[in-house]
Amino acid sequence: MSNCSSGTFLCQNASSLILPLLDESTWRNEVRAALYLVGLFWSFMGVSIVADVFMTSIERITSATRKMTFFNSDTGVDEQVDVKIWNDTVANLSLMALGSSAPEILLSIIEIIGNGFKAGELGPGTIVGSAAFNLLIITAVCICSVDDEGKRIKQFMVFCVTATFCEFAYIWLVIILVCSSPDFIDLWEGVVTFLLFFILVVAAYIMDKGFCFKKAETEADKEANKGLIVHDAHHINEEKLREFIKQIGKDPNLTEEEVRRLALKKFSEGMPHSRAWYRINATRQMMGGHKLQVQLPEKLQGKLAEIEGAGDGASSDPHLKAKQDALTENGRLSVVEFTSTSVAVLERDQRARLTIRRYGNVKQRVVVKAETVDGTATKNEDYVPLKKTVVFEPDETQQTVDVEIIDDNQWEPDETFFVKLTLEKDQKLARLGPKKINQVTIINDDEPGTFEFVNASYLFKESCGRATVPVRRVNGADGVAKVSWKTEDQTARAGCDYEASSGELIFNHGEIEKTIEVAIYDD
Repeated sequence: MSNCSSGTFLCQNASSLILPLLDESTWRNEVRAALYLVGLFWSFMGVSIVADVFMTSIERITSATRKMTFFNSDTGVDEQVDVKIWNDTVANLSLMALGSSAPEILLSIIEIIGNGFKAGELGPGTIVGSAAFNLLIITAVCICSVDDEGKRIKQFMVFCVTATFCEFAYIWLVIILVCSSPDFIDLWEGVVTFLLFFILVVAAYIMDKGFCFKKAETEADKEANKGLIVHDAHHINEEKLREFIKQIGKDPNLTEEEVRRLALKKFSEGMPHSRAWYRINATRQMMGGHKLQVQLPEKLQGKLAEIEGAGDGASSDPHLKAKQDALTENGRLSVVEFTSTSVAVLERDQRARLTIRRYGNVKQRVVVKAETVDGTATKNEDYVPLKKTVVFEPDETQQTVDVEIIDDNQWEPDETFFVKLTLEKDQKLARLGPKKINQVTIINDDEPGTFEFVNASYLFKESCGRATVPVRRVNGADGVAKVSWKTEDQTARAGCDYEASSGELIFNHGEIEKTIEVAIYDD
C-alpha cells in the first residue's frame, strides 16, 4: 500500500473499509466521502431509534405512580391522589442520565474491551466532551433563552450540589490521571469513582427533601406547597377540564373525534413533563417520528383559540383577525361580546363569572347591559337573577360580571340559563359581537346516595310478630329522597305467612338509615 500524499482526503490506494462485497478503494475520493457520510448519518438514525426506545422505557418507569389517601380538611372527606414512586431528582441523576448518555457509554465500553482495556481515541473523549458540552454550551443556551419575565431555578440547593460535583469531576480526573498514577487507572480509583456517583445521588436527594439548610416554613409556604402537591398529583384541574369538554361537546360543527382530540390537547397542556419526555420529543421532531405532543389541524387550532378566548380580542389567526376587522370596520367601531359562548360552573362554587371583552375602537366610552334569562334553570330557585350595567371607559378592554348560583342540597340534573348583552341607546360607534349570549350550565354536585339493604337476607322466628329490615343510604346523603318498596312471595305466601305490604321510605337531608316492617303471622 503506497503512502498517502499530504492534503488528500482519502488514500488513493487504500483498501476497502466498509463494503465487503466490492472494493471501492479505486473510486473517486468525493464519491467515497459521500458514501461514508450517508452510512454515518444512517448509523446515527439507527442509534437515535434505539435510544428513543430506551428513553421511552425509562420515562415510563420513572413516571410510575401509586395511590395515596389523605384527608382534605377543606371538603372533610378522604381523597385519593396519584403520587410518583420515583423522586424526580434521583430519576434525573440515575436512569435519565443513563438513558441520555447510553450511546457514549456503550461506545466507550465496546472500544475499551476491544482494545485490551486501553483507552482508545473515541470512548473517553466522547464522554468527557459530552459532559463539557452539557456544562458549558447547554447551560449557556438555557440562560440565553430565558424570556423577559425571568425564570428561577426551582431546586437551587440541588443545582448547587450537582454543579459542585461537575467541577470536582474534572479535578478528580486530573488527580487520578496525572498525580496518583499517570496515564493509568488503578482498580481502587475506578471503585472510588463509581462510589462518588452514589454520593452525588444521596447528597442531591438530601437537598431535594430539605434535610439540610431547611428554612422555617410560613403559612404562605404551606398553602403554596399544598397547591403544588395537588397539582403534581392531579396534573390538571379536573373541574376546568370537565367544563372545557362540556363546552366543546355542545358545538354541533365538531365530530366526536375532533372533540376527543381537543380534549386530549387541553389535558396534555396541563401535565408536567419529565426530562425524558422533552428529549424523546426533540429527537422525534428531528427524525420525523411520531410526536408526543398532540397535533391539531389548522381548523381545530383556530377552534381551540376561539374557545379559550383572547383577553383583548387580539389573535394571531389571520382568519379571525380578518373577521374582527370586518366587525370593527377596520377599527372604527367598538365591538363588545363575551369571550366565550358558554361556561359551566359547579353548584357549590355559588358563582358563575363571565368575561366581557371590547376590541376595535377602545378610545370611547361604551355602556352595555347584562341580563339573565331562564332556561331549564329557574331564577330565584337555581340562581339569583342579574340585570347589570357594564361600563367600558376609554382604553378599557375587559370586564367581568358574576351571577350568584343557589347551592341547595337537592339532587337534580344539570340545568342551564342564559346571560345576554344589549347596548344602551345612542351609541352609534359601538356594536355587539357574535358572542352576545352566553349559556351558563349549572353542574349539579349534590350526592343523593344509593340505597341498599344492610344484609342480603334475614332470619326471623315466626313468633317475632314483625320483621324489621333496615335500609341504608350510602355514598351521599344530600336532599330528600324517596324509596318505594313492596313484598313479593317466595316460599312464604302473603295472607298465610305474612301480611302483604308496600310503602315508601322518605330519607330527609342527612338521614342515612330507615327500616321496613312487615307483619309475620304466627300459626
